Amino acid sequence: MTQISKNEKLYIQAFREIRSYILEHKLSPGDLLPTEQQLCAHLGVSRNVLREAIKSMELMGMVRACPGRGTEVREFSLDFIFQNVLFFHMDGQEKHVREMFSIRKALEMSFMRQAFDSITQEDIAEMRACATEIRQRWENGEMFEEADRRFHTALFRSLNHSVLNSVLDAIWAVDSGFQLEAKMPHLASTVTKHERIVEALEQYDYLAFAQAMLAHYSSGKYTQTDSYEEY
Repeated sequence: MTQISKNEKLYIQAFREIRSYILEHKLSPGDLLPTEQQLCAHLGVSRNVLREAIKSMELMGMVRACPGRGTEVREFSLDFIFQNVLFFHMDGQEKHVREMFSIRKALEMSFMRQAFDSITQEDIAEMRACATEIRQRWENGEMFEEADRRFHTALFRSLNHSVLNSVLDAIWAVDSGFQLEAKMPHLASTVTKHERIVEALEQYDYLAFAQAMLAHYSSGKYTQTDSYEEY
């Protein structure tokens, strides 16, 4: 490792140097970082600076503290990063959340042809089960956001597109608890819209599938209006 420069906050450069160490030494998930004493000696920083850098890496999901073992490298995942970026950017403003919904619409519509071509019978069966659960929950006066999330996750699963899945998962994490009372009166038609999507997939009818997807994303929720009206 190189010595830390004084031209930048020490913990930020320590963060970068530790990250470089992980890459240069090709550490795998589960491998341990050097001890605190070793890292402090290599970087020329205090324990407090080092701990601040390690804490930042933990918050980014890059490493984790293992009592009795040390600090180990975690498996790389974009989920944690995207969810934290969205969490801190949303700051409770409805405008930002609605912009996020429009991003979800653009992504799903852009990838729907690929999803249609690659989806498996197992994925379609899961979507059918989710659509059934959505209807049952609606008829019981319950929200169905978790079944809704699984429905859309199954639609794009076979693409094996980790970045797309991470972005969509992060958006779902914000959407799940947003404006539930405002959305509730307008959910009847979205139940049918989900059923039409899966029916088109079962019939292997791309035109019907594309039309069902367009109908699904025609509601006020995805047009950055102040309404959740379904159209």
